[in-house]
Amino acid sequence: MNMKGGMVATLKDVAREAGVSVTTASAALRGGDGVKPATREKVLKAAAVVKYSANASARFLKQGKSDVIAFVVPDLENPYFADLAWAISKEAARHGLQTIVQQTNASVAVERDFLKRVNSPMCDGLILNLHNVPESELRSLIGNHPAVLFEDYSPHPLYDNVALPLEPAFKAAFTYLKQRGYEHAAIVGGQRLSAGQFSAEGRNTGIELAKKAMTGVGLGVETDIVPCEWTVDGGLKAAAMIAQNDLGYDVLFCMNDLLAFGLMRGFASMGIQVPRDKAVFGFDGVSPASYTSPLLSTIAVDFDGMAKSAVTMLVDRMGGDVSSPVRRETVGFHLVRGESA
Repeated sequence: MNMKGGMVATLKDVAREAGVSVTTASAALRGGDGVKPATREKVLKAAAVVKYSANASARFLKQGKSDVIAFVVPDLENPYFADLAWAISKEAARHGLQTIVQQTNASVAVERDFLKRVNSPMCDGLILNLHNVPESELRSLIGNHPAVLFEDYSPHPLYDNVALPLEPAFKAAFTYLKQRGYEHAAIVGGQRLSAGQFSAEGRNTGIELAKKAMTGVGLGVETDIVPCEWTVDGGLKAAAMIAQNDLGYDVLFCMNDLLAFGLMRGFASMGIQVPRDKAVFGFDGVSPASYTSPLLSTIAVDFDGMAKSAVTMLVDRMGGDVSSPVRRETVGFHLVRGESA
């Protein structure tokens, strides 16, 4: 039934229209487990018919919570963050939570502005993948708001955080390449970043660990790097540099998969065949990596594990756990033995 005369549709109206209980209607709208797809579709159609819109502010006033969390990322065009956002949304739904994804475009001003406004009833908790605002500034921006951070490299973190398995992952990658018979590697995107550049602290940490792993197995020295942006375009430019100044590299280790995509495309345009002429290895395991030709060899981080760790820790803090020590959980990875290396 359509709401007329200015009346606002309620959850009871949705349940009545769909022919289900209020509990079932609520679970279906939240994306909760245990609701059959056909039932969820029926409830969603009913919500559209009665023009129902969940009112998070009203729910906060009644229950003291909104059942909404926010995930803050720099760039959803990057499949790494898009894959992570998808995993977090799925995991949050398992806990009966809705997720707002906020893109900052890697702008420190946008990061600060959003963090200043998050203490509203709209968000019960935050999952943050910040690349500009330092953790030392977070406390003044969000206070004691429940929060979990990704890739926080502080020696004494202030918030629960989820870490990537950088050291063992790099070691596994270069050990694999050594065992495959490669003799001379270079790290694409392996230049040290200056303070103030995007995600300089985190990326420099990764770069140093990658160099350590490469030199540790005897595949190169610390100066075996190809400087470029960590983007597809950066990979294209790196391919041109390598072709013009060939220093005998037989395998290129890329600091992320985007670089690997650009590098392989650049090589192809110049008639350099992968892996026959140059081998390419990536890092991240983003979803498009499974569609490259040749299939990209890469380190695939556990996006589902990252989401589960982050959401579980956040739910604990949202539930009132304020006395437990700050936790850091390191997620797993697996090596994808593709065709490119």
